[in-house]
Amino acid sequence: MKKVLMLALIIAAQNAMAADYRWLNGWDRNSPQVPQYAEPYMKAVEAATNGRIKFIVSGPETVPAFEQLQPVASGAFQFLFTHGVYHFGTTSILGSLDALGGTPEQRRSSGIFDLVDKMYNRIGLKVLSVAFSPQGGYQLVVRQPLTAAGDLQGRKIRGNPAYAGVIRMMGASVVTMPVGEIYTALDKGVVDGFAYPTYGVLDARYYEVSKHLVRPAFGYGTIPILVNLAAWNKISAADQKIFLDEARKAELRWFDTVRGIIANEEKELLAKGMTIVQMGPEQAAKVQRVFADSIWEMGASKHKKDIDELRAFAKAKGLD
Repeated sequence: MKKVLMLALIIAAQNAMAADYRWLNGWDRNSPQVPQYAEPYMKAVEAATNGRIKFIVSGPETVPAFEQLQPVASGAFQFLFTHGVYHFGTTSILGSLDALGGTPEQRRSSGIFDLVDKMYNRIGLKVLSVAFSPQGGYQLVVRQPLTAAGDLQGRKIRGNPAYAGVIRMMGASVVTMPVGEIYTALDKGVVDGFAYPTYGVLDARYYEVSKHLVRPAFGYGTIPILVNLAAWNKISAADQKIFLDEARKAELRWFDTVRGIIANEEKELLAKGMTIVQMGPEQAAKVQRVFADSIWEMGASKHKKDIDELRAFAKAKGLD
């Protein structure tokens, strides 16, 4: 009888530790970061906990990408896989991390993510991880070749505030429009090109209405995972360690994975008739600095005190 009672208590304890967490993706599965980063991470956590932890996944079809932060901060969802620019209206901190330099190991060991985490704790969120692309996470894509000076003088380029510095450096004007309107705007000649991550052009079929990839690419693309802070604080220390350990592994995997995604996409785009065009030497020499400065300035326009603190920390650690 005692053995039966002991077994019942063990089973009850195991069941008490089981949990289903609601996970919200900022992109659908057509975006490679979902099937090749978010999903492997969730599967790794599930495997490490022998299935005790499971995820119920929703995406932008449930909550639009730019409206996802509040439902996670309020606890309607526990996890959010996103980009910092998507919640710029609430805080500009994570969006500013696109300006950081260095290797994944340098960024991780610097302590900068601990600082960012403390800032997000104030709005009820924990920063679980931040995965980076190699340098060259963003690019310009254009319909016509560059000018003889290697710029885009007088042209209209679709972009958002994060790209504004680079677009203007190239002599073009910034046109703001939703991503869903880019294809039609290119096709009708409303814009002459657009700024975009260095993967995704292929799936969106933009090669049908634009012909040139501008190089060098610039910046470091970031994709953070956030957790509702109250929910995180209820997770056992052992399970928190699993979440964190698997996140670190996923960050390193993604750095190599996205490098391959970018290279393969460029190869396929060239096979479909696109060409690579090079910025002029003057523009190429400063594009990374211009992009980083533009990102920092955009962030400071929203939360100057926090961004100034963050940038000073990054400078002290050799990341800016």
